[in-house]
Amino acid sequence: MPRYDYLMKPLTVAGLTLKNRLLSAPTSMAELGPDEHYTNENFDYYRLRAAGGAALVTVGDVIVDNATGRSHPQQLGMDDPSVISSLKKMAEAIHAGGAAASVELDHGGALCDPAFLDGRHPIGPSALSEEEWGVAVDEMTEAQIYEVAEAFGRAAAMLKTCGFDMVMIHCGHGWLLHQFISTLTNRRSDQWGGSFENRMRFPLLVVEKVRQAVGRNFPIEIRISGSERVEGGYGIETGIEIAKMLDGKVDLIHVSAGTNTDWYSFVLMHPGVFQKEGENANLAEEIRKHVKTPVVSVGAFTDPDFMEAFLEKGGADAIALGRSLIADPFLPKKIMRHQTEDIRPCLRCGECQGGMMAHHCMRCTVNPLIGREKEVFHPVPVHHTGKIMIVGGGPAGMQAALTAVERGHQAVLYEARERLGGALKFADGVDFKASMKRYREFLIAQVEKSDVIVHTGVRVDEAIIREEAPDALILALGAKPLILPVPGIHNSNVLIGADLTEESVLGNQVVVIGGGLVGCEQALHIARDGHQVVILEMQEDLATDCVVTHRENLMHQLNCCDRIQILTGARCTEITDTGVKVDRGGKEETITADTVVLAAGMKADSEQVNQLRTIIPQTYVIGDCNQAGKIMRAVRDAYDAVVDFGLF
Repeated sequence: MPRYDYLMKPLTVAGLTLKNRLLSAPTSMAELGPDEHYTNENFDYYRLRAAGGAALVTVGDVIVDNATGRSHPQQLGMDDPSVISSLKKMAEAIHAGGAAASVELDHGGALCDPAFLDGRHPIGPSALSEEEWGVAVDEMTEAQIYEVAEAFGRAAAMLKTCGFDMVMIHCGHGWLLHQFISTLTNRRSDQWGGSFENRMRFPLLVVEKVRQAVGRNFPIEIRISGSERVEGGYGIETGIEIAKMLDGKVDLIHVSAGTNTDWYSFVLMHPGVFQKEGENANLAEEIRKHVKTPVVSVGAFTDPDFMEAFLEKGGADAIALGRSLIADPFLPKKIMRHQTEDIRPCLRCGECQGGMMAHHCMRCTVNPLIGREKEVFHPVPVHHTGKIMIVGGGPAGMQAALTAVERGHQAVLYEARERLGGALKFADGVDFKASMKRYREFLIAQVEKSDVIVHTGVRVDEAIIREEAPDALILALGAKPLILPVPGIHNSNVLIGADLTEESVLGNQVVVIGGGLVGCEQALHIARDGHQVVILEMQEDLATDCVVTHRENLMHQLNCCDRIQILTGARCTEITDTGVKVDRGGKEETITADTVVLAAGMKADSEQVNQLRTIIPQTYVIGDCNQAGKIMRAVRDAYDAVVDFGLF
């Protein structure tokens, strides 16, 4: 059994002892209340991260000055005294979960939106034109520089009064303090710009004001970008110098990466499926060699063994987890209890961030309780139990079965294939789908160790349902590929994308019909396997069906692959033995292809659903067989169906 001595070892910071080395990284609020204070949902969200075993829980993205610092509407303003009650409740909620509590203080600077500044221009280290920046930015006067620094100090003092144990200063990710450090945004020639020492003057002033406000024995953590990871930006050498200038002035140096001023840098700040485990860990490791202050590393940590080995070799003093604690808030406790096989893996799919950016609503693909954390502490009552039959062993079906037994029901799960997994079988052999494969194996393992009765290799019909005689039937049959009505679609050189496996034989020249998320990912995998690939998409843009963060990452990978050609506005009119005929703007083209992969989308399997849905009065149709879509919807549908069954 693996030991996790380094992860579980306490860490003392300025007199505050953290019970382990796993910290909850700051995350933004999905939504504040109408009064712009924290809501009960916010309290539950952070309390859950504490209850899961994280040693320190940091509330993210709190601004020090409403008038000049707001970059989006879900930010608590520390210059409003009415927020004190809300802050006290937040500290109490985190403490109730057993963790130390902190808050990340921030100012958006040039990245603020005039819509949240009553129409005023954002302020930053240097003036920026609307043509260059998207909005006009005013250069900060020296008086404004000191005013903002004082605001950081006042905010930190308020946090200490409200019962928090620590404060984090955000000095990275392209926000105001980072803007002063970066030559991309600081073009001043006075004492606040020019040389590196001058560009560090404002961040150091902020640290000084915060230290004066909270005293020597109140821990200060500072978050920096160890590298901007963007063309023209600074690299690790400057990151080391930043840390050296902060060494001894703060109590924790939290090393992240990237800047919000560039989309792909933002992606690397929150590494996705195309980046490696601990993508930015090397930055913390290099910085730690040059400072005495404890160093925290953050960014795409999901594997406990990797984390343990990283701390053991001296890569960092602690690890901060963001998305991994959304997927499974109890990850730290499961490590402590040597139950790592029970950790629900983060997919790094970006749905949590994408939902917040698009809808101010945080959800998680694999965890149906995110967004309703209250149900962890106050579960929806089960008024009656019964036998639930689930048809379909994909993610929706397995989640339904697991939720059923957790809530005291008898669960019987049927799958037509010989093995559970459903559509998640496509993860096999795809390097950037390793996290999806881990999720599939996690679900299968959880089902196998549970009280769920499983029947594989059985196609369910009416007779089987009547023989089982369940109290409720859940249909999770998945979806079927859309088959285009074009000549040649059934030729021997045409493969269905959803059926591709490691054993599939493809020719050298491959055309992928369909430029949605699935088609683009399949094209990338095929190209990386050495084939020449052409993507055909009827619309003008690719992968419009995925969240913005993953799309930016995916498009970068596609554009950097010289074996991929992209044709948009292209409609397939015929498939021949030697290629594909395409209509582009009324002009016909012929594209040579040895193999054609059809990835034009999926449709609900309504035929089988209609055959089975009227047999049992209480029948639920969930996941792709209800409406073809994402795993997240399927998983939430599954949870909701089981909860609904037990209500009355």
